[in-house]
Amino acid sequence: MMMKKKRFLILGISAALLCGCGSNGDGNAKGTKDEEGKTTITVAGYPSADQAFEAALEGFHEKYPDIEVEFNITDSTSHHQALSTALASGTDAADVAMVEGGYIAQYSNSNALTNLLEEPFNAEQYKDDFVALKWNQAYSVDGKRMVAIPWDIGPATYFYRRDVFEECNLPTDPDEVGELMSTWEGVLEVAEAVSIPGERWLLPDAVDFYRMMFANRDYYNEDLTLRLDRDGDVECLDAIKTIRENGWDMNVNAFSSEAYSGFASGTCVSVPMASWFGGMLKTDVDPEGTGKWAVTDMPGGIQSSNCGGSYLVIPEQSEHKEEAWKFIEYMLCTAEGQNAIMEEVDYFPAYTPAYEDPMYDEEDAYFGGQKTRSLWVEQAVEMEPVYSTMMDVSAEECITSTINGCLDRGDSPEQMKEQLEEDIEKAVAELKAQWIQIYKDAGMWED
Repeated sequence: MMMKKKRFLILGISAALLCGCGSNGDGNAKGTKDEEGKTTITVAGYPSADQAFEAALEGFHEKYPDIEVEFNITDSTSHHQALSTALASGTDAADVAMVEGGYIAQYSNSNALTNLLEEPFNAEQYKDDFVALKWNQAYSVDGKRMVAIPWDIGPATYFYRRDVFEECNLPTDPDEVGELMSTWEGVLEVAEAVSIPGERWLLPDAVDFYRMMFANRDYYNEDLTLRLDRDGDVECLDAIKTIRENGWDMNVNAFSSEAYSGFASGTCVSVPMASWFGGMLKTDVDPEGTGKWAVTDMPGGIQSSNCGGSYLVIPEQSEHKEEAWKFIEYMLCTAEGQNAIMEEVDYFPAYTPAYEDPMYDEEDAYFGGQKTRSLWVEQAVEMEPVYSTMMDVSAEECITSTINGCLDRGDSPEQMKEQLEEDIEKAVAELKAQWIQIYKDAGMWED
């Protein structure tokens, strides 16, 4: 899942991971055996992992009654910082740890994490059961190691307030809304219809439309050439410029308190976001919004993509790797585990056999009886592998900061793209050097 994104020191984390010793220190986060012979493992992560896993614990304990599980849940930034420190020092890591998908490239080459391709894990047996886009990102650059198992994916869709669309005499049926907004002309038509200057807005930040063109985080090819050209990108930038100039977006972060308040009150009418946002709407953002929301395809012809999703890893220092693997295997590599989690928190499985459950064809009362999961399954099975790097998160951050700055200046779409390329290359320079060195160390890079 992709929870509220918080920036942390990617460069420092990358360096710590690359030199992580992975020793068996005497950290106090190790699993222990009690007098009854039960092993307690620790699972570290960020919200709402505890709620998700607890929903599947009954089935896990039925299969493994001799394994107890304790959770150490903090915010995403604190969790990743603590994990990086623990891996570098060889102490204090949990037995199982989450890694947010945007940072998987920082961890996939770490010797401080257990290689799950080896005995007794044999993770490769599950390769064909996972969405390839997520599975392939967990390999080291030489393909000899795999240190993470994908948890969930985030099919990118468009969430909108059905009730406000109806009030504004717009279509409310998801297929009809999708058709109307399939062009940027249609998007602008809707933006003008729903917006009331200073009172109601189409979405939190117009830049999110452009950012969703890069939701797969496929910024670079294998020659490390930056790839900013996307179908319809100039038209998209021109549209978000119009939206900003007319005050049709709030110009705030989609995860801000202002946006959340707007979603709940109906003064912020829509947002392009991953499937996991549906769970956030139900539990945190707008729990009283049953029947008011609907979901459709991404506007403006933006291609289906993945937005977010987490992984689980086993630190090499863990003293209970086999028990940790049993936890990961049950939670992520069985339909029972994945679907119990899906029912509880709407984290859409990367494990494709889970989709065979009838629940994926059920109506969702919160979304007015719409079969949202069927839509997300259609997107999931179309996802293809992409090339991921250590630079991706920094590139993603540049989109928000650079394009918003360009909008403030009134730049043209062409000027925006030129500025974005310059800013990304400057921001990732040191990380790119580290990434090239990883390839050199693996004998896979020629100057």
